[in-house]
Amino acid sequence: GMVTCMILGMGQPSIPSYLITATIAAPALIQLGVPDLAAHMFCFYFAMFANLTPPVALASFAAAGISGGNPMKTGWVSVKLAIAGFIVAYLFVYNQGLLLYGVNFCSGAWILFTSIIGVALISVAAEGFLYAKVPIPVRVVSAATAILLISSEPISDVVGLALFVAIVLFQRVRGKREALKAA
Repeated sequence: GMVTCMILGMGQPSIPSYLITATIAAPALIQLGVPDLAAHMFCFYFAMFANLTPPVALASFAAAGISGGNPMKTGWVSVKLAIAGFIVAYLFVYNQGLLLYGVNFCSGAWILFTSIIGVALISVAAEGFLYAKVPIPVRVVSAATAILLISSEPISDVVGLALFVAIVLFQRVRGKREALKAA
């Protein structure tokens, strides 16, 4: 479904891109048991991400033209920066609570809170920076922690939040240490 949405969305403006992917991919996802709203949000997200994914990457190429950068490099950097967004579309399918579908306010707020932290940790793992440069082992732990936080199990949220606090404290100390060395 993801590949189909991205291929069909390449080189299209937003509305036609969504309409095309919604007519092709959404019914297939719905037949697989994905709720209607989640299937359409999945299609919408990946149709939009087609605009920043090479080889077409209209939005990335426009940004490269404005900045004077290399279009393909800009396209791949945009994919790297948007990696968390690619995960969010899958969250809609596997955890409809993020769409506030069938949950009460407290549950929805908790799911939103842990998912935001999870997406931030995916960004830390992809970019390799949080107060200071993040070592590879901490990047791996950040990615694993993000998965724990994004899943909808309460025990994984507790473990994920504990690891999140540990990562932030560890990186904060590293950042202060590097700032003192630089001064």
